[in-house]
Order: sequence, then C-alpha cells, then structure tokens
Amino acid sequence: MLRIKRVYDKPAKEDGGRVLVDRLWPRGMKKEAAKINLWMKEVAPSDATRCARLFVTTWKNGRSFKRNTALS
Repeated sequence: MLRIKRVYDKPAKEDGGRVLVDRLWPRGMKKEAAKINLWMKEVAPSDATRCARLFVTTWKNGRSFKRNTALS
C-alpha cells in the first residue's frame, strides 16, 4: 500500500520505506529526523509546474498572482 505524508509529519513504525519527492530538502528538517530512505529529486515537479500550480491556486482563491509571487 502507498501512503502520502508530509515530510514534517513524525515518522511512524507503520510507514515502511519513506521516499521524498521534491527538488529541495525541506527547510529546518535534519536528514536524521526525516528518516528518508530515498530522495527522488529527478521525478519532482519542475519549477514551471510548481509556478503554474501556484498561479491556479491563487487565481481560484481570488487573490492576485502578482502580489503573491516574486513577479511583483
């Protein structure tokens, strides 16, 4: 079975192998504390995909995309 968890959630015994799919290591998280078995940077969303997702999210919430990004 596959479960999705945030890296900031405490590891549990029933987690099994933990895989991080992100291009950057999470801020403030020590590698020992994360208990990650595999870090798959190469399959994480690209910067363009992440930016597009931010645009859609901010647009749906009625906020200005320009105000919430570095483009302002």
